[in-house]
Amino acid sequence: MKIVERSRMFMFGSWSTVKPVRGVVGFGKGKIVATDMKNPNLGLRGTRNICIGKRGYESYVQRDPDDPLPPGKTWFTYDRPPCRLVLKSGFVDLADQDTLRAVLATTTDKRPAGVYDGVRTTLYQGTITFAQLGKAKPNLRIGFRSKPTGKHGTWKVSWRLWIGGDQLIRRAWSSWREPNDGPNKSPGDDRYYAFVDDLRLSDWGMKVDIKPPPADETVSSEELHD
Repeated sequence: MKIVERSRMFMFGSWSTVKPVRGVVGFGKGKIVATDMKNPNLGLRGTRNICIGKRGYESYVQRDPDDPLPPGKTWFTYDRPPCRLVLKSGFVDLADQDTLRAVLATTTDKRPAGVYDGVRTTLYQGTITFAQLGKAKPNLRIGFRSKPTGKHGTWKVSWRLWIGGDQLIRRAWSSWREPNDGPNKSPGDDRYYAFVDDLRLSDWGMKVDIKPPPADETVSSEELHD
C-alpha cells in the first residue's frame, strides 16, 4: 500500500506546513511487517527510513558534514525507536483495532463522500477525548510525557475517516492539540501545540518488496557511538 501524509503544526503563534511524507507499507497475515518512508523535512535534504520487524535502517546521504558517516557508508541501522510499524493520522492509529473501534464509536456524522483511489467512499467523522483514547491504548502519552488524564484527558481529537465499500480506509484526517510539557517548561506556562494531519492511502493489496539496504553500505548505531 502507498501512503502520502501532509501535516501542519501551530507553534509560537504561527502555522508551519511541511513537505509531504511518502512511502509504502507492507502487510503480512493482516499486520504491518515493513515500511519504507521518505521524509524530505529531516536532515539536510531529507531522510529515508526502512523498518523491517524491529530492525530499522536510516539513510543519511545528506547528514550534517560535521557528523559524517564512515567513508562508503550511506545507512545506519538500529533496533530501537523510532522504528515503528505504524499507520496513523495523529493519534488515530489505523493499525490498532482497539483504537480504531474506540474512534468509530464516537461517530457523530456519516454520509456519502468523494472518490479516493478510484473507490467511492463514505465519510465518518466525530471527536474523541484523550481519556477515551487512553482506555483503548493504556501506554498512550501526549506532548512529551503527559498521561491522557486530568485536564488533558478532556482535550479532544477531531477526526474524519473516508472508508470504501470494501471497508478499507482511503483517507484519514485528524486535528488536535498537545501540551507544551517539555523539560524546559516554565511554571504556569499554558502554551500548547496544535496539529493537523491528512493521510491518503492507496493501492491496497499491491505487491510490496521492502528489503534492507546493502550490508556494505550500512553501519550500526553501536559502531557510530563507540
